[in-house]
Amino acid sequence: MWTWIAFLGGTSALLLWMSYAQPFPEISGRWAWIMLSLTGLLAMGMSSPRETNPDLPLIISGILGGLGVMIGAWLDRRNRDVILAPFAGMWFVAAAITALADGWSSYDTTEQWVGFILATTVIGLEVFLFWKGLIIGIPGVSWSQAALRQLDRGLIDGDRGAISMFEKSWSVDDSWLDAMSHAALVRIHDFRGDSAASAKHSEMLERLGGIDIVDASWLTKIDSCLKRLNPPITESE
Repeated sequence: MWTWIAFLGGTSALLLWMSYAQPFPEISGRWAWIMLSLTGLLAMGMSSPRETNPDLPLIISGILGGLGVMIGAWLDRRNRDVILAPFAGMWFVAAAITALADGWSSYDTTEQWVGFILATTVIGLEVFLFWKGLIIGIPGVSWSQAALRQLDRGLIDGDRGAISMFEKSWSVDDSWLDAMSHAALVRIHDFRGDSAASAKHSEMLERLGGIDIVDASWLTKIDSCLKRLNPPITESE
């Protein structure tokens, strides 16, 4: 059971650390804290005079791992989180492979082939989740959504501020996203009185087609957020 505790605790701590590099860190961070709490309870159970069910770590890993994969995949499609699904997939794969290995000797030939196919399938899906979440990385639109949320909160400066996030929300394929980010930064820097930065982003916006290609509702939202900031809020989250 100590192997399970080390595995769950280590991957949960890594998930918590990596969550801070995302636009919406609270999503994967909450899952990491849940798993760390459960891992702590398992460690406490190991020192309890009452014997702990040896299958409990496998059950926790399988249930929360499977649930995390489904929720993480849904959040990935909404551009809200990219690392929950691959980390939850590790927990689910570990539980599935362990369950298959424990009963392998009692399986007949057909059951062993079915188990092998299942094991190959879940490992292949986990490889895809890692490729999708950790290799491709965070799409620019996620940073744009998070930047707008921070601006709405009045958080402009700092690593978690609106300016920093808008500066990360570029896309090679979607020039409209670049234009929206430059338009937002022009307005933010104008609001702050930084004419040099505003001119820089205005020039970049003109290269993409000018302010006319930016949706009017986006500009209205940016302006409405800035109107509530008097004087400008500059502390980071």
